[in-house]
Amino acid sequence: MFLTVSLCLLAFVLYFVLVAKAPKSGDPPNPGWYPLVGSLPFLREPLEEFLSEKQFAKQPVVVLYMGLEKLYCLNTYEAIKDAFISQGDKFLGRQQTFILPELTGEKAGIILSEDEQWRLYRRLSLKTLRDFGFGRQGAEEIILGEVEELRSRIEDQGIQAGLPLDTVPLLSTAVSNVICQMVFGTRLASEDPEFGRVLEMFQRITQSQNNRTRSMVFQLHQDYYVKLKPLLRLVIALRRKQINIFGELIKFCRKQLEKHKADLGSPEHPRDYIEAFLHQQASNPSEFNDVRLSLAVLDLFIAGTDTTSQTLRWAILFLIENPEVEKRLVDEIKRVVGSDRQVTMKDKSQLHYTQAVIDEVNRMACLAQLGVAHRCTETAKVCGYEIPKDALVLFNIFNVHNSVDHFPQPECFQPERHLDQEGRYSPDEHLVTFGIGKRACLGESLARMELFLFLANLVQRFTFRLDPEETRTIAEIKANPGHQGGGIRAPAVHKIQFNSRCEEE
Repeated sequence: MFLTVSLCLLAFVLYFVLVAKAPKSGDPPNPGWYPLVGSLPFLREPLEEFLSEKQFAKQPVVVLYMGLEKLYCLNTYEAIKDAFISQGDKFLGRQQTFILPELTGEKAGIILSEDEQWRLYRRLSLKTLRDFGFGRQGAEEIILGEVEELRSRIEDQGIQAGLPLDTVPLLSTAVSNVICQMVFGTRLASEDPEFGRVLEMFQRITQSQNNRTRSMVFQLHQDYYVKLKPLLRLVIALRRKQINIFGELIKFCRKQLEKHKADLGSPEHPRDYIEAFLHQQASNPSEFNDVRLSLAVLDLFIAGTDTTSQTLRWAILFLIENPEVEKRLVDEIKRVVGSDRQVTMKDKSQLHYTQAVIDEVNRMACLAQLGVAHRCTETAKVCGYEIPKDALVLFNIFNVHNSVDHFPQPECFQPERHLDQEGRYSPDEHLVTFGIGKRACLGESLARMELFLFLANLVQRFTFRLDPEETRTIAEIKANPGHQGGGIRAPAVHKIQFNSRCEEE
């Protein structure tokens, strides 16, 4: 009897490993497969670059067998558009993580939420932020205020002191203060001593040094951990540092909620995002409980602080590396705006080359190379390949932005590719920095405004040089080889020597 049961169990395991999990006829192309380990022996980091190599670059869909589970990658613009635009409702899901339920009892805030909760929170978030000038004059006033504060810091701490400045805290503080004023109603990044530690924790999440392939394997096998309690306890122990960081961030957000509850203003005129949502909580306490509101606030910061500040860091490096681009950019700003006032959103329609430079920075920096994973909520067919329900789907933004079909000589920094024959700004649909479809970035309009106002005003006022004591080349700083697994691609830490453009010229 024991032998029979053992043989049956062995047969089931062999079937599961050798047949059920093996590649099938009609599946998308893959790098290779072995039982148990799948495609893992064939993969190389960075994963987005591996998927952009010759054998995969023009394949619309690629499947990676990450151990016992499949990971689908939409590898061309055509595949991404087919999935997220033509069949958008089938790709609205997100993979859930055991970490948030472990900490809060709730599944998600905005980024990882699904179904009606996602629709409700996204709709109300957009409405609330629009009411505070999200993409309008109110946001512009806030950003220009931070532009002026940034200018003062650069002059006081850098130019007058004769010191190069680390662009991470410099730009992160300025950008964070924008979202702080809209969400918390204060310039928390400058006024709260605790915020520096909070910002550091944000960056430890967005710029994790974990190997990306290993992280993907971990995420894809979460169901196994949850079902096997001893294994779940082991995984929680191994991920304790990450769990603790999330816990601290959620605690910080809840602290801000309590402060607002103690001084709640009129529901007709909420002063910030938190106050607006607390008024919603009064009429629907189960849907807008404190935990969900805290997670929504956390999501806004994760999505809206590090991304913009890192893009600005990339922009400065690209301009140092391409002085002819910087000169043309400066000439346009001088011609349209001059040097006696700030660049504002009213100038944007005339600053064609400035907009083209920003698009080229977004193309080459490619912060979220593989996007945020989607979950297929029902079986779909993309470019002829079937993607099953509940499959996890990435989209290779890096490959799209480096496609020779859409961007000739993709390795070259060429803002001109975003201009038409008359020299007017002409946005390219193949630029998918903020994603496309219904789950595109919630804060795209704010991010675009911040990038334009911060960069144009920095270029108008200052020249940029690498720290004279820096021993690495710009190429080495950009490559940042130690950073292979973070959610946001960032250049290595470095310092910039700022000088007054008026004095130099």
